Amino acid sequence: MNEQVAPPLTEGIITALVTPLDRAGEVDTPALDALVDFQVERGVHGLFVLGTSGEGLLLSTTQRGKLVEHVLARVAGKLPVAVHCGAADTTTAASLVSVAASAGARTVAAIPPLFFNYTETGIYEHYRQLSDAAPELDHYLYDNPDRVGYSLGLDVTRRLIAEVPCIRGIKDTGDSLGRITTYFALTDKIQVFTGNNVIILGALVMGAAGAVSTMANVVPDLFTAIYAAYGKGELGEARDLQLTAARLQSTLVGLPYVAAAKYLLTLRGLPGGHTRSPLPELSSEQQSTLEQRVHRDPALARWLTPVS
Repeated sequence: MNEQVAPPLTEGIITALVTPLDRAGEVDTPALDALVDFQVERGVHGLFVLGTSGEGLLLSTTQRGKLVEHVLARVAGKLPVAVHCGAADTTTAASLVSVAASAGARTVAAIPPLFFNYTETGIYEHYRQLSDAAPELDHYLYDNPDRVGYSLGLDVTRRLIAEVPCIRGIKDTGDSLGRITTYFALTDKIQVFTGNNVIILGALVMGAAGAVSTMANVVPDLFTAIYAAYGKGELGEARDLQLTAARLQSTLVGLPYVAAAKYLLTLRGLPGGHTRSPLPELSSEQQSTLEQRVHRDPALARWLTPVS
């Protein structure tokens, strides 16, 4: 096993890194390097790789392992890197945890198992086995009901946090501040990251450690500014920045989300790359729609100027 090279995940804005792909669906390594370097230079507080925005579930186990090794080497300990290891079954997910550990990861996360209906006991055992695969790592639950089809139950969440020492917290991608508040009512041992770009400030006020943000790929400065303003007690400034982030998020409504995020990167002169089948690309009409939405909002246009 490689010596761990990534520091632990603590707090702040964690970019849900997109995976730049070529037309054949293979990882575009030079583009990946450029995107990682951009995130490091712009001061994000960590990276979350191979999640929903990273198309992790569409890549092979081999591709996922190689990408983790490459990103960890590129970051070289400058930032925490959380590795998403979710899969449809426990065996595959546990093997991905082991691969991440061998690559030198410090932090892993996983959505619950997919497709079938599961009992809370089955979900508990799934996460326990993932933790057993590398108990030396920090493990995070990942609740994304819009993609998975169901939400992690509060009872199983509380039990996992209480009974499995290496499970540190949860990434919650829902839109409910009430849900985030409830986590802290359940236990004081949980660390929460919101995955919703629209409620970052509210989540911070309620005690969240930070946010895992897809749009931070495109405008990392905007999201780190929200976090910094909140930390300094400048709530009016933080609110204005949060509203800008919400308007940015609204430009993607009705469009294929991952492809739209990648196209916004392209508009800034950054390498977004293609999506992997069966995820759709943006049509030329959809590209025009997205450009029009961005350019008619002067505040957004200011944040989305080409990167020099």
